[in-house]
Amino acid sequence: MKRIRTLFISVCAIVSVGVSAQTVSGKLIDENSQPLPYANVVLLSLPDSAFVNGTISGEDGSFPLEATSENQIVKISSIGYKTVCKPVSPANLGIVQLVSDAQMLSEVVVKGNLPVTRIKGDAMVTGVAGTALEKAGTAEQMLDKIPNVTSKDGEINVFGRGTPEIYVNGRKLLDNSELDRLSAENIKSVEVVNNPGARYGAEVTSVIRIITKKAEGEGFGFDNRAMFQYNRDWSALEQLNFNYRKDGWNLSGMLYG
Repeated sequence: MKRIRTLFISVCAIVSVGVSAQTVSGKLIDENSQPLPYANVVLLSLPDSAFVNGTISGEDGSFPLEATSENQIVKISSIGYKTVCKPVSPANLGIVQLVSDAQMLSEVVVKGNLPVTRIKGDAMVTGVAGTALEKAGTAEQMLDKIPNVTSKDGEINVFGRGTPEIYVNGRKLLDNSELDRLSAENIKSVEVVNNPGARYGAEVTSVIRIITKKAEGEGFGFDNRAMFQYNRDWSALEQLNFNYRKDGWNLSGMLYG
């Protein structure tokens, strides 16, 4: 009798997992009904909106995403478009049309100034210079808008590949806080590598390579923002702007109470 009960419980557990786990799928199109590739499709848990996993839409705009619980939502985002959130049920989302973000597009002259992502060699390359991504703020904030990447509170994640090694102009970052001192306005492009290969080390599952408009030491500028939070409410913001010039360092600081 005990053995039968144990077997029954095991079967129930398997069935429960099978019911909760499902593949969410759909196809993304733009306002002209054209496929929308390289959009971020992220699964978030409720109620804390914690990252579960993510993927990007293919060249034809389609995507599959594994949901592990009914208590999750799908967040779809692409630079220049309004973010869309969908429940994981029904699993087939069908065709999802993203509409332009008028507020963001008002900051650029034409829609052609939106970033373009392409595959080059071993990397997915997204141009930043001259696009709306320049207005993203810090490098960390900008990375959260890059296809195949999520960034929150200093935690950088490449979809399906975990925490990446990050390089700026070939120099490996030892601390992700350095990204808060690099402005998106100084970045030329970002390369995301899903399969880095042996040259980065066997333990490295993904790599992000950031290329700036100017190499460090050649007019390289960065922003340093120190923020203090009390009882989860921002009470002070200290911003220091450093700009290197040929005749030395020029420092300007602003303190907001």
